[in-house]
Amino acid sequence: MSSTYISTVFIFCVALNSFSAAENNAHEEISRKEFEQMKNGMKMLLEKVQIQETRIMDLEMEIEVLKNGDEEKNRRTVTESRRQEGEVEQKKVRIVPAPSESVIAFYAYMSTTESNPSTHHTIIYDHAVTNIGNGYNRHSGTFTAPVDGVYVFSWTIFMSAHGQYMSIEFMLNSQPVGASFVQGTNDYSSVTGTAILSMQKNDIVFTRTHATYVPHGSIRGDNLMRTAFTGWCLSCH
Repeated sequence: MSSTYISTVFIFCVALNSFSAAENNAHEEISRKEFEQMKNGMKMLLEKVQIQETRIMDLEMEIEVLKNGDEEKNRRTVTESRRQEGEVEQKKVRIVPAPSESVIAFYAYMSTTESNPSTHHTIIYDHAVTNIGNGYNRHSGTFTAPVDGVYVFSWTIFMSAHGQYMSIEFMLNSQPVGASFVQGTNDYSSVTGTAILSMQKNDIVFTRTHATYVPHGSIRGDNLMRTAFTGWCLSCH
């Protein structure tokens, strides 16, 4: 409570006591009517002081709210600035260290759908994302071993309609060394095959539709599902 309010109350109390004494004094020149008018005036003054006190408290609360609002605004500004800095960092060119000469690895996928391939059809994974050692040929869909070693390979085939099916062969040179089968039991289906091979330099691997089992349907390749082929050298020498 402010000093103005306390002072006003004190004056009001003193005035009431003085007026009470004057009222009891029969020889006092101030009439009862005048006394009541003065007392009412003091009450009105006290009410005005209380109203001013309430307004002061409201203003103090508004100032506190504004102060907190500024702090929140500053915090949001800092957060937004940090977010923008993070976006700038993400947009910077990512520098990939050069691999050692012993690393051989590739990853490629089919960028468009292969519609109704026939039997004995080599699958072309035309978009090479990784091709360390330059063993993969995106035009022929084949990988040629740059050196002797033990290699790991994996292939994934997607089909995009119910009732479609086909068998995929994994070939080492001219011999099938693995196979996988996919059938569209749902709207979209896929199969993944894996193989580990001991290869000599210049050996070739690739995937194809089965030589004798007639495929039915299309191989899906788009940004929703990637028919892909990947491999790496587990032990090169």
